[in-house]
Amino acid sequence: MIFLKHSNSKNKLPVLLSIIFLFACTTSYAQFSNLKFSTRSPYRTIVSHIGFLSPSSGAYNPEVAAKTLGGDDYSTEQKIGLAIKLKQIYDKHGGLDLDEISNRRNYRNEDGDYIYTVFEDIPEIYLIREDANWVYSAKSVREINTVFRRYYPAALPPKRPKKENTEEENSKDSTQVVEKDSTGKPIIKNKPTTKPSVEEKPIVKPPLAKVDLSNPKATVTTFFVFQQDDNYHPELAAKTLESLKQLSLEDRITLSMKLKQIYDGLGLWIEIEDIPEEADYRDTTRHNKEIYVLDRQLPDFYLEKYNDKWMFSEASIQLIENKHRQVFPIGTDGLETVGSILRKPLGNYARNELFGLEFWQVTSLSVMFLGAWLAAILVSRIIMLFLGYVSQSREERRYIRNMFSSGILIIICYWYKLISPSLELSIQELQFLIIVLKVYSIFQVVRFFYNLIDLWVAFWLRKANENEDQIQRGFAPFFGMTAKMVIILIGIVFTVSAMGYEISGLLTGLSIGGVAVALAAQDTIKNLFGSIMIFMDRPFVIGDWVKADGVSGSIEQIGLRSTRIRTFENSVVSIPNSRMADFTIDNMGMRVFRRYKTYLRISYDTKPDQIDEFVDRLKEMIRKHPHTRKDFYVVNLNNIGLYSYDILFYIFFEAPTWGDELHFRHEVIRSIIKTARDLDIEFAIPPNGMDLMFMDDKGASLNSASQKTSGNKPFGFM
Repeated sequence: MIFLKHSNSKNKLPVLLSIIFLFACTTSYAQFSNLKFSTRSPYRTIVSHIGFLSPSSGAYNPEVAAKTLGGDDYSTEQKIGLAIKLKQIYDKHGGLDLDEISNRRNYRNEDGDYIYTVFEDIPEIYLIREDANWVYSAKSVREINTVFRRYYPAALPPKRPKKENTEEENSKDSTQVVEKDSTGKPIIKNKPTTKPSVEEKPIVKPPLAKVDLSNPKATVTTFFVFQQDDNYHPELAAKTLESLKQLSLEDRITLSMKLKQIYDGLGLWIEIEDIPEEADYRDTTRHNKEIYVLDRQLPDFYLEKYNDKWMFSEASIQLIENKHRQVFPIGTDGLETVGSILRKPLGNYARNELFGLEFWQVTSLSVMFLGAWLAAILVSRIIMLFLGYVSQSREERRYIRNMFSSGILIIICYWYKLISPSLELSIQELQFLIIVLKVYSIFQVVRFFYNLIDLWVAFWLRKANENEDQIQRGFAPFFGMTAKMVIILIGIVFTVSAMGYEISGLLTGLSIGGVAVALAAQDTIKNLFGSIMIFMDRPFVIGDWVKADGVSGSIEQIGLRSTRIRTFENSVVSIPNSRMADFTIDNMGMRVFRRYKTYLRISYDTKPDQIDEFVDRLKEMIRKHPHTRKDFYVVNLNNIGLYSYDILFYIFFEAPTWGDELHFRHEVIRSIIKTARDLDIEFAIPPNGMDLMFMDDKGASLNSASQKTSGNKPFGFM
């Protein structure tokens, strides 16, 4: 301040500017730690420009900062001065937030141009993309002096700081000039000699690769090589899209860039060495036409031969816009919004690299995955509050909650897969991210169906326990286990496919192994399938009286290998289910009505009126019995036998079991006997062989002894 007080007004402003410049240079930017020169994005270019002009960065080097200025109108010395002026403009303007500057290599403004304007109120200063590098445009460099005078109207041009030269060096770089002082005395002064500016060596650019469309390999090489950062010439890559004649050059350039973004966004690595070089190549899988598909995951994008030139087909070009919107549903800006939110609190560490990514990108991905996990837990618990009444046990509620959690995570993974191309990672990084998302999605799908099967088995067992159905209790766990094994096997196959391996060999191996297992355990498999058929067809249930292959008895147990039948001799017969499924089974237990048929044989002494009364009372008895079929029964005099009148007694019982049938028979037979005694009707007793020999023509016995003997025989039904 003392120096300012004693200096005249003309010298105040330069000193003030120097202080401002020094203060600006001492400003600490977190992004300047471990500073490396880079112009791959607007952010990197501006950081390189300011960082190498900030002494606090520890990497002060104006020559390097001057490389951010494009154009060939100025020498290196002049660009250094202009770079310093431009930084002073930023310091004077203020409000430069480096975290808000785009770090995208393919940044475009609202008009779709590769232009980045630092401040809207200084439109003269902007960056452009040249050969994959972002630099201040030549027009901006020419406008720096004009803008500088706007902010510093009376400022002198900034000078590049020089090293202090020794007297010997000064004598070498100066000439002696004789001048007169104020008293007129001649004095000798050393004045610096004017050196011619050092000619800069011209930048020798490597020759461009040759545009070649003579075969599929050459066309693919042309398309990708001229869109690399170190050899960026989109107008040459666009020549591969000249099959659609009505497109302008600008449209072809735009579409070619979008097509490359599609391949990069999907993480598809095109092996150029595997592409055929035959000019007359034909795809035998597509009707033997002269076409070539770059990747089987994008079968709609292929090359086609047009007048000895291989170019992308017209159909492929017309699909680029729609496919680009599918691959980049939120645009190509990626996670800039998330990044701008996270870069501020991260401060010094936002731009540090971790695992090949910037720290804010790693943080944003971690936050998104953690948020997805917490959201899945929260939403599943909220849903369970409303659906808890559906389940009746803790296990069922857990299965339902896991299903909802898996469903939510599947949706989140699908969304992450959609936005992952917008991160603009390298192909290797993007491939790894997509594989992780696919594998995790497959795991959640398997988990969803796994819990669904458990829930299904739980409901099944609950119903079986309520109905006391033993066959359901046995088959429910078996089918649940089988379904789980199938789901896990399908999940393994899809996981192997998602990791990029060919599954044809795996499927072939599984097929061969399955055949070998089937041959070794064909009897077991037969019985297993027999069990499945018995379960599906349900020809009998436990407790049914069946007749199968000469075996008669009640079903006692149905297993996975055999069925056990308890015979009427109280023995147990085990029959393999494969045979039970092939037998003709007579299920007596499935009868709605159980038939009872017999003949009531009454003696010849019975009068016709007695017969009619007897038949009428039997019919009335049938109608009144609570367990007989009322719509169909037969009680009629049916035959005149050798020794009796035969009455057909044909009825049906509504009896669910054989025991019930025996009980109802007892009741009916007892009623028949009682009715016969009330009507004084005697049942006929068949004579033996000797009695028949002594019968006369009327059937009367000639031997009283035989009659006496026959009278001692008991009566019964035939």
